[in-house]
Amino acid sequence: MHTFDLLEWGLRLVGVGQIFIAIIYCWMRNIVGWDADVAQLRPLNRDVTQTYSRYIQAFNVIFGLICLLQPRDLLNQTPLAADFTLLMAVYWLGRLLLGLFYYDTREITSQRPLYRFAEYAFNLLFALQAAVLLAAFARDVGWLEN
Repeated sequence: MHTFDLLEWGLRLVGVGQIFIAIIYCWMRNIVGWDADVAQLRPLNRDVTQTYSRYIQAFNVIFGLICLLQPRDLLNQTPLAADFTLLMAVYWLGRLLLGLFYYDTREITSQRPLYRFAEYAFNLLFALQAAVLLAAFARDVGWLEN
């Protein structure tokens, strides 16, 4: 199988993963008690927090749909394709690094073994998404052969 074909299917899977993250986010908000915590903020801060939360969720869906429905366009070796795959790779790499080194999840993950497993699974998903998108970027700039 050629690199292009592997990356095309990899991008489709990345798209499914991104949409999955956006959907599961609603369930995760309940687990961590996000809505109750945000409700305690002053009205403007609450509204801004909720708005940015929805922006992130919308970007996950949009990025997912682009990867799922237009993987060939993301691999067409144009500057825009390279820029966009790099943008998405950095986005998911950033999310991975936040999860590994910044977020303190001990309060939640100590409640149930399933929550610890879910944290590992999500970090693996973020890493795989970043890796596939970095590979697509590498192909777009000519570092990977067909």
